[in-house]
Amino acid sequence: MRFHFLLPIFRKPHYLLLVYVGLSFFLMSLNPPAELRGIRMGVLALVEFWSGIQESLTRRQVSRKELEALKEENFRLQLSNQRLREVLLENIRLHRLLNLSRELDVAYVSARVIGLGTERDVQSIILNVGSRDGVGKNMPVVNADGLVGKVIAVTPGQAVVQILLDHNSLVSARLQQSRELGIVSWDGSPWLRLQYIPKSVAVSVGEPVVTSGLSNIYPPGLKIGVVVKVSEDRRGFFKNIRVKPAVDFNRLEEVFVIVGEKKTPAEKAAS
Repeated sequence: MRFHFLLPIFRKPHYLLLVYVGLSFFLMSLNPPAELRGIRMGVLALVEFWSGIQESLTRRQVSRKELEALKEENFRLQLSNQRLREVLLENIRLHRLLNLSRELDVAYVSARVIGLGTERDVQSIILNVGSRDGVGKNMPVVNADGLVGKVIAVTPGQAVVQILLDHNSLVSARLQQSRELGIVSWDGSPWLRLQYIPKSVAVSVGEPVVTSGLSNIYPPGLKIGVVVKVSEDRRGFFKNIRVKPAVDFNRLEEVFVIVGEKKTPAEKAAS
């Protein structure tokens, strides 16, 4: 015989108490009260035992629900914290770019890095601006730290930029203190290489290297990097100079494309 209809009763402690009271009256009508005392105590103990089990199970269910709710809230808070951190870091980067834009005496277009170039033989990045934004081939690209590279291809909505860490990249440069001219290239190491600086020229570690302004691409004074190592080859005529790039190419996100000279108020009025 099945007693499924009794399960709802045993799940509620106050229902069990009513059952106990009913059984007590029923037994009192059949036997002398002295003989019922032990039975009543046993039934009461059973009711209390069962009620304790039900209360414990209820507390566990509530604790599990609270734990799941706390886990979910913690996850939401972590996501919010990550988003806020990204917004803060982006504001810092944009503030630095804003300061750079005030210092540059050139016209520029702000851009965001949206991908890496797909050509195997060219180290490049892809920007979210193109010809319809006034961007063209051979335009310099910079960020708040220094020179990034130059535009080598454009579409109406995108531009491909050859970065300094490319075997085909050559930049006319000069040492900021001695003003000695040289060529900056890349040989596959983590550093850039400054070539054609005579042995007679004094070069110090930490000396900045900037664009010379003697090419048709890069304006003068853009920071390329700093000297980190100087050595000499006895058989050669020039120093071996290693330069740490000013730009961290693994963390590029926002840049400026220099599109030309900044117009004077009179030129703006005439145009």
